Amino acid sequence: MALTNPSSDDALELFQEIEKHFPSNLGGDKWQILAISAVTGGGHPHFAATLYEYLISKPEYSTSDQRKALIRRLREALVKLVSVVGVPKPLEAVFSIADIEREEDKDYSCSRYRYRARDSFNSMADYER
Repeated sequence: MALTNPSSDDALELFQEIEKHFPSNLGGDKWQILAISAVTGGGHPHFAATLYEYLISKPEYSTSDQRKALIRRLREALVKLVSVVGVPKPLEAVFSIADIEREEDKDYSCSRYRYRARDSFNSMADYER
């Protein structure tokens, strides 16, 4: 896909090729992380929605809970991509997926749901512990 203005069909073809040729010993769903990182970091974050549509058409994402787990995994990859390409592209990818997400699939949970802020940072000694 060495096109400067690829279409959604070109992106879909790319995703199918990556899925087909990705090493199976790395895990059946790891290619998705590569795909979303590549299209987002490569300047086409709107194709994150195309990837999401492709993935949710598969039987392994037939339930709302499965799709919520998928979106959490994709968002985690996009958050990590921020350190490489900055904020705008990953954020645009998140927005493009959010535009097509079904209402029942929207995940409003925090990925660090067990995180608890310390009760007190009154002194440097508390901070250093």
